[in-house]
Amino acid sequence: MKIVNRISVLATLAAISACSQPAKQRELAKTDAAAVKVVDAKIADTANTTHVFSAYIALKDQFLKSDVARIKAAASALENKLIGIKGCSETATLARKIVTTDDIKDQRAAFLTLSNDVIALVKGSKIKTAAIYVDYCPMADSGNGGYWLSLDKKIQNPYFPEQMKECGSVKEKMN
Repeated sequence: MKIVNRISVLATLAAISACSQPAKQRELAKTDAAAVKVVDAKIADTANTTHVFSAYIALKDQFLKSDVARIKAAASALENKLIGIKGCSETATLARKIVTTDDIKDQRAAFLTLSNDVIALVKGSKIKTAAIYVDYCPMADSGNGGYWLSLDKKIQNPYFPEQMKECGSVKEKMN
């Protein structure tokens, strides 16, 4: 039982640390929460993480529609949820970047980094929902690739919804 509790605490700490890391240190080459460097020892509140996840999905869905105004509104809502979690100020700043730009390419670039943070946060939480998928597009970020979360196994690419809506693959299923 102690081992299960320790694993649970370590996963939560890893998720919190993802929000605390500088943007240049964030990388999702490995999507395992244990690979995230632990920087912050605060425990995530599952309710807050659930709200962040819901706001993130709403933002991802707006990227599929390529509506800059609605993307900004969804990013603002996500920023407000992130502010409620200690250690996620840099992730909230990424959401703010999406709100303050009118260029959808710049919005998508910020979303790519923000997605890595939210993926790590969700992995370290105890969110109870249907399956959560970690999807990957090898063409995103000028061919460097990019990840995002979805609730549907069917690929709907938020980085190229007009040109390559189904480009990508499911890399992991959580829950």
